[in-house]
Amino acid sequence: MQARNVPLQRLQGPMIFLASAAHGLENLLGRGAPSITFGSGRKTGLKVAVSKKSNDLLEALQILKKEMDELGIQWPFEPHKKKGESSLVTLNDKGEQVVKLAFQHCMVRSSLFRYGHAQKQSLCMMNHGLFCGMLEQILGARANLEIIHAGENACYKLLTVTPKK
Repeated sequence: MQARNVPLQRLQGPMIFLASAAHGLENLLGRGAPSITFGSGRKTGLKVAVSKKSNDLLEALQILKKEMDELGIQWPFEPHKKKGESSLVTLNDKGEQVVKLAFQHCMVRSSLFRYGHAQKQSLCMMNHGLFCGMLEQILGARANLEIIHAGENACYKLLTVTPKK
Protein backbone atom coordinates (compact mmCIF):
# COMPACT_ATOMS: atom_id res chain seq x y z
CA MET A 1 0.00 0.00 0.00
CA GLN A 2 1.40 3.40 -0.95
CA ALA A 3 1.38 6.28 1.49
CA ARG A 4 -0.81 9.12 0.38
CA ASN A 5 0.11 12.76 0.77
CA VAL A 6 -3.11 14.01 2.28
CA PRO A 7 -3.02 17.53 3.69
CA LEU A 8 -3.59 17.54 7.43
CA GLN A 9 -6.49 19.95 6.98
CA ARG A 10 -8.42 17.30 5.00
CA LEU A 11 -7.89 14.75 7.77
CA GLN A 12 -8.86 17.04 10.62
CA GLY A 13 -12.63 16.81 9.99
CA PRO A 14 -12.74 12.99 9.93
CA MET A 15 -10.45 12.84 12.96
CA ILE A 16 -12.78 15.13 14.94
CA PHE A 17 -15.64 12.85 13.90
CA LEU A 18 -13.66 9.88 15.24
CA ALA A 19 -13.09 11.71 18.52
CA SER A 20 -16.84 12.32 18.75
CA ALA A 21 -17.60 8.67 17.94
CA ALA A 22 -15.06 7.50 20.52
CA HIS A 23 -16.68 9.75 23.12
CA GLY A 24 -20.08 8.20 22.32
CA LEU A 25 -18.61 4.69 22.49
CA GLU A 26 -17.11 5.41 25.90
CA ASN A 27 -20.47 6.68 27.16
CA LEU A 28 -22.20 3.56 25.83
CA LEU A 29 -19.66 0.92 26.91
CA GLY A 30 -18.28 2.62 29.99
CA ARG A 31 -14.96 1.51 31.43
CA GLY A 32 -14.63 -1.41 28.99
CA ALA A 33 -14.32 0.81 25.89
CA PRO A 34 -10.50 1.19 26.01
CA SER A 35 -10.00 -2.58 26.29
CA ILE A 36 -12.36 -3.25 23.40
CA THR A 37 -10.72 -0.68 21.13
CA PHE A 38 -7.20 -1.84 22.07
CA GLY A 39 -8.18 -5.39 21.10
CA SER A 40 -9.69 -4.17 17.86
CA GLY A 41 -6.58 -2.16 16.96
CA ARG A 42 -4.34 -5.10 17.87
CA LYS A 43 -6.30 -7.50 15.66
CA THR A 44 -5.98 -5.04 12.79
CA GLY A 45 -2.23 -4.68 13.43
CA LEU A 46 -1.81 -8.46 13.44
CA LYS A 47 -3.43 -8.61 9.98
CA VAL A 48 -1.17 -6.00 8.36
CA ALA A 49 1.49 -7.63 6.22
CA VAL A 50 4.95 -6.65 7.45
CA SER A 51 7.92 -6.88 5.11
CA LYS A 52 10.62 -7.73 7.64
CA LYS A 53 11.04 -9.33 11.06
CA SER A 54 13.65 -8.90 13.79
CA ASN A 55 14.49 -10.29 17.22
CA ASP A 56 16.14 -7.01 18.25
CA LEU A 57 13.68 -4.59 19.89
CA LEU A 58 15.31 -1.36 18.69
CA GLU A 59 15.61 -2.67 15.13
CA ALA A 60 11.99 -3.87 15.29
CA LEU A 61 10.90 -0.35 16.28
CA GLN A 62 12.70 1.08 13.25
CA ILE A 63 10.99 -1.49 11.02
CA LEU A 64 7.63 -0.64 12.60
CA LYS A 65 8.17 3.08 12.02
CA LYS A 66 8.89 2.39 8.33
CA GLU A 67 5.91 0.04 7.97
CA MET A 68 3.54 2.56 9.55
CA ASP A 69 4.92 5.33 7.35
CA GLU A 70 4.35 3.21 4.23
CA LEU A 71 0.72 2.74 5.31
CA GLY A 72 0.35 6.51 5.61
CA ILE A 73 0.26 6.42 9.42
CA GLN A 74 2.22 9.45 10.59
CA TRP A 75 2.92 8.69 14.25
CA PRO A 76 6.57 9.57 14.82
CA PHE A 77 8.20 8.17 17.93
CA GLU A 78 11.67 7.58 19.25
CA PRO A 79 13.16 5.57 22.10
CA HIS A 80 14.07 7.75 25.04
CA LYS A 81 16.11 7.38 28.19
CA LYS A 82 16.51 9.79 31.04
CA LYS A 83 19.83 11.26 32.00
CA GLY A 84 21.71 8.76 34.10
CA GLU A 85 20.03 5.70 32.58
CA SER A 86 22.57 3.45 30.90
CA SER A 87 20.47 1.79 28.21
CA LEU A 88 17.40 2.44 26.08
CA VAL A 89 16.16 -1.13 26.57
CA THR A 90 16.08 -2.65 30.05
CA LEU A 91 14.63 -5.76 31.67
CA ASN A 92 11.96 -5.51 34.35
CA ASP A 93 11.59 -7.89 37.31
CA LYS A 94 9.50 -10.27 35.15
CA GLY A 95 12.25 -10.59 32.54
CA GLU A 96 10.34 -8.48 30.01
CA GLN A 97 12.07 -5.92 27.82
CA VAL A 98 10.96 -2.34 28.43
CA VAL A 99 11.71 0.84 26.53
CA LYS A 100 10.34 4.34 26.97
CA LEU A 101 9.07 6.03 23.82
CA ALA A 102 8.44 9.71 23.12
CA PHE A 103 5.66 10.46 20.62
CA GLN A 104 5.82 14.05 19.38
CA HIS A 105 3.08 14.41 16.78
CA CYS A 106 -0.17 12.47 17.00
CA MET A 107 -3.31 13.10 14.96
CA VAL A 108 -5.38 11.39 17.66
CA ARG A 109 -4.04 13.70 20.39
CA SER A 110 -4.60 16.75 18.18
CA SER A 111 -8.15 15.67 17.40
CA LEU A 112 -9.01 14.94 21.00
CA PHE A 113 -7.78 18.39 22.04
CA ARG A 114 -9.74 20.05 19.28
CA TYR A 115 -12.90 18.10 20.18
CA GLY A 116 -12.31 18.77 23.89
CA HIS A 117 -12.11 15.11 24.92
CA ALA A 118 -9.63 13.50 27.30
CA GLN A 119 -6.67 11.40 26.20
CA LYS A 120 -5.82 7.90 27.49
CA GLN A 121 -9.18 6.52 26.42
CA SER A 122 -10.61 4.45 23.57
CA LEU A 123 -9.21 6.31 20.54
CA CYS A 124 -5.70 6.32 22.04
CA MET A 125 -6.06 2.64 22.90
CA MET A 126 -7.06 1.77 19.32
CA ASN A 127 -3.85 3.44 18.11
CA HIS A 128 -1.89 1.54 20.77
CA GLY A 129 -3.44 -1.75 19.72
CA LEU A 130 -2.50 -1.19 16.08
CA PHE A 131 1.07 -0.32 17.11
CA CYS A 132 1.35 -3.41 19.35
CA GLY A 133 -0.19 -5.79 16.81
CA MET A 134 2.22 -4.74 14.09
CA LEU A 135 5.18 -4.87 16.49
CA GLU A 136 4.16 -8.35 17.63
CA GLN A 137 4.37 -9.56 14.04
CA ILE A 138 7.82 -8.06 13.59
CA LEU A 139 9.22 -9.29 16.94
CA GLY A 140 7.28 -12.49 17.46
CA ALA A 141 6.62 -11.43 21.06
CA ARG A 142 3.67 -9.90 22.92
CA ALA A 143 3.75 -6.09 23.20
CA ASN A 144 1.92 -3.61 25.41
CA LEU A 145 2.06 0.18 25.26
CA GLU A 146 1.22 2.12 28.42
CA ILE A 147 0.86 5.88 28.71
CA ILE A 148 3.19 7.35 31.33
CA HIS A 149 2.36 10.95 30.42
CA ALA A 150 -0.20 12.31 27.94
CA GLY A 151 0.54 15.91 27.17
CA GLU A 152 -0.40 18.71 24.86
CA ASN A 153 2.86 18.61 22.90
CA ALA A 154 3.98 15.00 23.31
CA CYS A 155 3.19 11.71 24.99
CA TYR A 156 5.62 9.55 26.92
CA LYS A 157 4.90 5.82 26.87
CA LEU A 158 6.31 2.59 28.21
CA LEU A 159 6.57 -0.31 25.80
CA THR A 160 6.75 -3.73 27.44
CA VAL A 161 7.64 -6.79 25.38
CA THR A 162 6.94 -10.24 26.77
CA PRO A 163 8.76 -13.10 25.04
CA LYS A 164 6.56 -15.95 23.85
CA LYS A 165 7.03 -19.12 25.87
